[in-house]
Amino acid sequence: MTPGERGAAVMSYSVAIVGALLLQSVSSQNEPSISTSEHTTLPVEGDSYTLQCNLTSTFSLPQESYWMKNGEEIPETRTSNRNTEYKLTKPRGDDAGWYMCVYTFEMSPPANATIEIKSAPNIIGHKRSENKNEGQVAILYCKSVGYPHPAWTWRKFDNGVHREIDNTSGRFFINSRDNYTELNIMDLDIDLDPGEYHCNATNMLGSSDEMILLRVRSNLAPLWPLLGVLAEIIILVVIIVVYEKRKKPEDLQDGDDSPGPVKTNSTNNHKDKNLRQRNTN
Repeated sequence: MTPGERGAAVMSYSVAIVGALLLQSVSSQNEPSISTSEHTTLPVEGDSYTLQCNLTSTFSLPQESYWMKNGEEIPETRTSNRNTEYKLTKPRGDDAGWYMCVYTFEMSPPANATIEIKSAPNIIGHKRSENKNEGQVAILYCKSVGYPHPAWTWRKFDNGVHREIDNTSGRFFINSRDNYTELNIMDLDIDLDPGEYHCNATNMLGSSDEMILLRVRSNLAPLWPLLGVLAEIIILVVIIVVYEKRKKPEDLQDGDDSPGPVKTNSTNNHKDKNLRQRNTN
């Protein structure tokens, strides 16, 4: 390549770079600008908290805006205003999450901005107790509110110590996703598995812990009501038999002590009649 050709190539390359930078600058200038309220952490002062988004600049006419929470649209939030709000009334742990205001336009792609509402986890749903037969499968679960999503752990209270659940026996399986966790215990053992199980949810703002009591019954447990009825029937039959045996000797004794036949008045009347006949003669 001659020096002239090399210079032309360098010049073309430089022009291409400058053009790309100018295009990127123009493109960034054409992007909408959205100002938002600050991220916050629950609880907040007062009875409510208002999320705000304001479309400050755009080169295309906005059609409408709406709000989303954790990737799902919040119903009845669509509006045509540049300044949009979403009010949280008495915000609690289940109001925490990842909020997004979305603007749509006639001639350009949608634009959005996000606001994080954080909260310590709070376990609101769990089984307080579970009753199963040996050999069955026990499913224990916990559900929490709060954001960011917590890290879950399961422990068993054993001999005064909380021991973290592991799967060395191959019978324990833990499935956790976002604000939900589940512990599956396969092939229940009546000697090893009964007891207190604890689920724990922890994020950067705090933690929450709840207890679930697992009871494991013998396989004969369903037969216990039937065995109880049979026992009652047997006891009743024995009582009747004993009563009848004690009653029969008393009846025989009463029959031996009964008086003999009593002379009737008809016999006496017959003797009186014969006596009167003799006197007449």
